[in-house]
Amino acid sequence: MTTDDMTPTEALVRQLYGLRRVLRDIGRHALVELGGQGFTALAVVAVQGPLRVSDVAQDLGVDLSVASRQLAALAADGYIERRPDANDRRAQLVEITPAGRRALTDAHRRMVAAFDEVLSDWSAAEVDALRAGIDRLRADHAALEQQKETA
Repeated sequence: MTTDDMTPTEALVRQLYGLRRVLRDIGRHALVELGGQGFTALAVVAVQGPLRVSDVAQDLGVDLSVASRQLAALAADGYIERRPDANDRRAQLVEITPAGRRALTDAHRRMVAAFDEVLSDWSAAEVDALRAGIDRLRADHAALEQQKETA
């Protein structure tokens, strides 16, 4: 089946499948010390932390055991630390360490550099159009998910 035989949505879904490979390949090199999942988990903790592991799992959309393993690896590498939750001594919060912030910053810088290389022949307007389309897709998806949750 060629893209000419597909609906626009089918063609988009095919492109998104391929985009996953682009992200994985770039991420494999740019996020070498963290890995893609570690980068995402560390970013959640950096932006929203300190958090409970269950909050990280919810934000990532993964099972608690998956988030726990990711965070354990980040803790073992010194990128996050655990501390008691002052509101519930039975629970622990995770927060980013200075080493974690440096690793996140370095990984982000390498990711931007990798995309700069890939997009070197694109105009600023083309890059902005892609960003705007992705922003809209994410916002529309979030709104639809919110509607489903409240229905």
